[in-house]
Amino acid sequence: MHKGNAMQFQAILSAVRTRITLRLAIILAVIFGLSLPAAFLIPYHLQTIEGLARIKAKADHQRLTNILSVILSEPLWQITPEIAASSIAVVQSDPRVAKIEVFTMPDRKLFIVNDERMKAQQGPFTTLSSDIKHGEQVIGEVKLTLADDILREGLAAEFRRYISTGLLSLVLAISFILFVLQWRLVKPIKLLISESDRLAAGRLDAPINLHRSDELGNLSSSLDATRKALQRTFKELEEKNKQLLEYSTTLEMKVRERTHELEYANQHLETALSNISNAQTELARIERMAALGSMVAGVAHELNTPLGNCLLVASTLADETNQFMAMMNQGPMKRSDLSKYIETTNESTKLLLRGLQQSARLVGEFKQVAVDQSSTQRRTFSLEIMLGELAALLQSSLRKTPYTLELEIPDDIELDSFPGPLGQVFTNLVNNAVAHGFDGLDKGNMRCIAQKQGDHVLISFEDDGKGIPPEIIKRIFEPFFTTKFGQGGSGLGLSITFNIICNVLGGEIRVSSTLGQGTRFDISIPLIAPGNRQSESPLMHN
Repeated sequence: MHKGNAMQFQAILSAVRTRITLRLAIILAVIFGLSLPAAFLIPYHLQTIEGLARIKAKADHQRLTNILSVILSEPLWQITPEIAASSIAVVQSDPRVAKIEVFTMPDRKLFIVNDERMKAQQGPFTTLSSDIKHGEQVIGEVKLTLADDILREGLAAEFRRYISTGLLSLVLAISFILFVLQWRLVKPIKLLISESDRLAAGRLDAPINLHRSDELGNLSSSLDATRKALQRTFKELEEKNKQLLEYSTTLEMKVRERTHELEYANQHLETALSNISNAQTELARIERMAALGSMVAGVAHELNTPLGNCLLVASTLADETNQFMAMMNQGPMKRSDLSKYIETTNESTKLLLRGLQQSARLVGEFKQVAVDQSSTQRRTFSLEIMLGELAALLQSSLRKTPYTLELEIPDDIELDSFPGPLGQVFTNLVNNAVAHGFDGLDKGNMRCIAQKQGDHVLISFEDDGKGIPPEIIKRIFEPFFTTKFGQGGSGLGLSITFNIICNVLGGEIRVSSTLGQGTRFDISIPLIAPGNRQSESPLMHN
């Protein structure tokens, strides 16, 4: 029974659907399209209006309460209820005000109250309170009660006005839209459907034109352009087929030629990349050897003084020995001559020992630094000892200048890293400060500070030189960038420093500078360098 009724209903619905004309479908669409959104939007807009009205009422409530707290401060402080009652008349003039209460603090005694209007109002009521201050002291509290009667009456009037306007607009819109649709859409669409059927049947001779400049006129022009395009397409199809046959024979040859060109260009790019990598490695090795050569010259200069002193003492001792032997060969010697010789020999021996010990210390320091600088072997070392030895060797060059170098390195920082590349970084920073930071200055000071930060160590190198201009500081780590091009500057020192810190030591470097005050490099590297314990630096390996 129910199944039969459902089938009968579906049949009726299908029959109705097939008999609905375009005009009727448009009329129904317009009616439902305007009615349904209006049914949802009208309550929404009314709710929005009510919400905005309540927000405004709440803001007015807060504003009136604040006004009362201000104007009642002086009357409440002077305990003059008459002045307070006259002061609240400004707020009482608002028809929404139902009740005003003022209490003294801290005993909360009622000071004044005005609730005459509240008896004639229906509500609902909302109350808001605020402290009354005299200076920074809270001396009382005011409570303001407002009635929502006027708000509700206004919302009801707005609702009636909105509904009547919406219904009238809906009726007028539906009437006008139906007229325009019938005149400008339904009839032209039927005509275009008939013309489209003619094109589908293959009759392409007669033109299609509605003599209109709107969208349907453009559609008719498009149909006519389609008709002409179909005519041209049939004629051009045979020519295109012939051209496709010709292109297919030559396409494979062009693809082969292009592939060969790309392979050749790729080989050239790989060769250029390899050459650049080799050049970078060679430049790093040359820079490292140049620093080591400069250090050798400094050590040689330092050794010259103690070795020269030893040579002078040795020659003096030889002369004294020859005189002593001559006195022995001449006959009996005096005890005073023997004592003088022994005293001279003892003093000479002390001077020789002191000079040779100083030379041995310099040679030992240079030996360790030279091993580190000339190789990239990884080992465990003390940061204080390594930088101290390197600074001692650099002092030989700095003594010829008015510049000083200070170290503040704790003795408990040990690294499992590459001392050679780290030493080159330190040397490059010192040379950079001398060559650029102190250029033209008659004095300057460099300082190197280190401190542990978890599993990293922060090494700060700073100078009080000229500083780096802002337009240059962003480019100082670029290869071959130098402000002394043609004056001995290669532009590789800080670039190699950056690559060593980031790619070898696994750290990072930051620079900050102020013109006229100096420059600071902050280097953060791990206490244990990344990579295998037995590995060597691939960047520095030659």
